[in-house]
Amino acid sequence: MKESHLTVRVSAELARALDRWARERGLARAHLVREAVAAYLRSPAPRPAETVTASDLAERWRGVPRLTPEEAASFATDLEQARAALPAPRAWE
Repeated sequence: MKESHLTVRVSAELARALDRWARERGLARAHLVREAVAAYLRSPAPRPAETVTASDLAERWRGVPRLTPEEAASFATDLEQARAALPAPRAWE
């Protein structure tokens, strides 16, 4: 595999952290940087936030399945039990 040379400037603090990380693992800094860049490029890119209009929400709302009365009662019971299990809020000091 043909290699390419790349120069990267990092802060002194980041360089020290990289040196320490490499020393602790007995690896070259360049190896760690190559691995980090490769891992970064393998990770999925974040998706841009979807723009949703009020009309879109209204349309989606119509398609949301509704709870039966029994399911709604069970859900309400679960909420009350969860609330009761929460610790009391601390007073502001």
